[in-house]
Amino acid sequence: MTTQCAVRPDGVAVVTLDNAPVNSLAESLLESLKANIAKVVADPKVKAIVVTGAGGFFCGGAEISEFAKLIGPGPGAYKERHASKGFHEVMDVIDGSPKTVVAAVNGLALGGGLEVALACHYRVISPKASVGFPEVQLGLLPGGQGTQRIVRVAPLEVALPMLLTGAPQKAEKALKAGIVDAMAKGDIVEEAAQLALSKPPAPISKRPVPNATRFKCYGGGLDGAEAQAVNRAKGMIAPSAIISCVRAACGSGSFQEGTEVEGREFTKLLFSVQSGALRHLFFSEKMISKVPGLKAAPAPMKKVGILGAGLMGGGIAICCVQKGLQVVLKDAKQEWLDAGMKSITGIWMGQVKRGRLPEAKAKSYIGMIKPTLAFEDFKDCDLIVEAVPEIMSLKKEVFLALDQNTKPDTLICTNTSGLNIDEIASVLKDPSRCMGTHFFSPANVMQLLENVRTAKASDKTIATCMAFGKLLGKKAVLVGNCDGFVGNRMIATYASQASTLLEEGASVEQLERVAEDFGMPMGPMSLGDLVGQELFWKQRKAAGDMKKQTKTYMGPYDLTDWLCERNRFGLKTPDKSIGANGRGIFIHKGRDKKPDPEVVAQMDVIRKAKGITARAIPDEEVEERLFFSMINEGFRILGEGFAQRSSDIDIVYLYGYGFPPAKGGPMFYAENYVGLPKLLERLKVHAAETKRKYTENKTLLPVDYFEPAPLLIECVEALNAGMKKKVPLGVPIMDAVMGLKKKGGASKL
Repeated sequence: MTTQCAVRPDGVAVVTLDNAPVNSLAESLLESLKANIAKVVADPKVKAIVVTGAGGFFCGGAEISEFAKLIGPGPGAYKERHASKGFHEVMDVIDGSPKTVVAAVNGLALGGGLEVALACHYRVISPKASVGFPEVQLGLLPGGQGTQRIVRVAPLEVALPMLLTGAPQKAEKALKAGIVDAMAKGDIVEEAAQLALSKPPAPISKRPVPNATRFKCYGGGLDGAEAQAVNRAKGMIAPSAIISCVRAACGSGSFQEGTEVEGREFTKLLFSVQSGALRHLFFSEKMISKVPGLKAAPAPMKKVGILGAGLMGGGIAICCVQKGLQVVLKDAKQEWLDAGMKSITGIWMGQVKRGRLPEAKAKSYIGMIKPTLAFEDFKDCDLIVEAVPEIMSLKKEVFLALDQNTKPDTLICTNTSGLNIDEIASVLKDPSRCMGTHFFSPANVMQLLENVRTAKASDKTIATCMAFGKLLGKKAVLVGNCDGFVGNRMIATYASQASTLLEEGASVEQLERVAEDFGMPMGPMSLGDLVGQELFWKQRKAAGDMKKQTKTYMGPYDLTDWLCERNRFGLKTPDKSIGANGRGIFIHKGRDKKPDPEVVAQMDVIRKAKGITARAIPDEEVEERLFFSMINEGFRILGEGFAQRSSDIDIVYLYGYGFPPAKGGPMFYAENYVGLPKLLERLKVHAAETKRKYTENKTLLPVDYFEPAPLLIECVEALNAGMKKKVPLGVPIMDAVMGLKKKGGASKL
């Protein structure tokens, strides 16, 4: 983690950022860069300087793992000196060089990498390189003088989107915008060296902000951009901080005064819980692929068999083909198979029409799928994904057929969303080759994949399934085999509370608004209409018990049953009599929806039949009951060993259910926004009240999801005992407690 320095015969010193794989600006690299620039400035043999990156990559920005060093001393340590002061000092050394410094941007220059390039006097870029400021995606702003430099070289309409969205600029656009000065035609270091020898120093810090940019800033440009950013990223605080920095750059103050504003704003964001949440998710994504103790290599994979050509099977087929895998797609009837192929073809041809996919490529994709009615065609597949309806007897039947028509080492996986996979796998001669691969629908769009470890799955099976998910570009999370796994088990409590709150007097509109204000992409009622109101209704009917409750579905069912008996499943059931393209809780017409008046009236009937008097429920109570029940179930899952770490649960909810990134996932939210002592206290209140209601009113089904999880209680006890001080910064207390527990007992993973 350093820089390399070499002086060419023509007197140009080439300083190379060298910290594989992305040349991130670790503390040691920054110190080396600062020292080498000072050294070559002092060397009389050096006439000019070129800064470039090793390995065809200029610089990926700050070393985020080192932010803990900045945060460790606490915000009080930065009263006199902002947190990015050291970074600014390095930029000042480059900027203040009396010898011309040129950045040879030979690859991606992101965040701090672009700031290093902007600290140089000129910039030459490779045609395939791009530049950008992705800091806002971590709840931060460019803290190395980037907000002050970019507006001095690029028009406001280019600079603001880069800062506020993190969107990168390709080389050609960067050149046109003035971010770089030249496009390399050949050897980029050679061309940068020639430019350095031919030009005098021209530090950006000495340039005024163009009058056109100032005019736009004070003509409403900043206010408009801030309003758009706030609307696009609701609740995020980084966009407003970025606007404050740009406003300082365009004001009457000096460059140095602007950098002080930037430093203070960066420090505030660094210590904000929002940025902590987004950094948590950044590292969590990197962690999901790590399976403790797993050393087996994955099996090679060239051909995948998919059993079931419906919406899910078709989506999985699309994923596989687009990653270069041959696919054998089977269904039980020709018309089902034809319909599946028609749907798959329609998706690709639709992309052709929109100019997103060449027609020849679409046709080659279609040619990679072999539709069939015969199990025998799976004989040379490396992995099978079963995606038939959620009926245990059917799953076992097709697994028996797969056992007889596949190679002994073929992995046989099920896409079940909640059935016991160990029971499904029990019909196989070798159940060690079975796992769950729970794709989220539509599989060709949703990024999440829950890989479900069965009791007898071999290490090779686990390694292969994790590699399969990575190949498909999914966020593949290893989870344990429990009812509903992680995602559906937790969402069940959320859905149950939404129905309960509706019975108690909350309106459909209130439930939707509270969830959306929290940051969810849609409310619980819209989610029910999207997924299908009939999903668990059918399972209860098949079980012959309409009051049955499991970890994946629980009452009250009164409204759901009334809807399903009328074939009102949501978006999938149009009602031509009223011109609706879908009918469930809502009447859906195109993109518009409104609560069905018949649903509102039926709720009055249900309340009367159950002896419930509607009451006004505060939004705060609605939010607590929706999300605290879900979080408590997450603690149970983690405590029971069905998740490897709390951050895996957060990733499941980010990519599977749209949990707001700024809140870091349900488990991060619990510890860092709510506070575990408060969570425990409120759960006890809701548990007592819930028990009172179903004890006094026998029409209500009993539920226990507010009863505090044992792990939560242990975490609060650990906090009270001062354990937090002993836990490394950034490690959740729940993971620390689980680490101690696992030393004395086995996990389910």
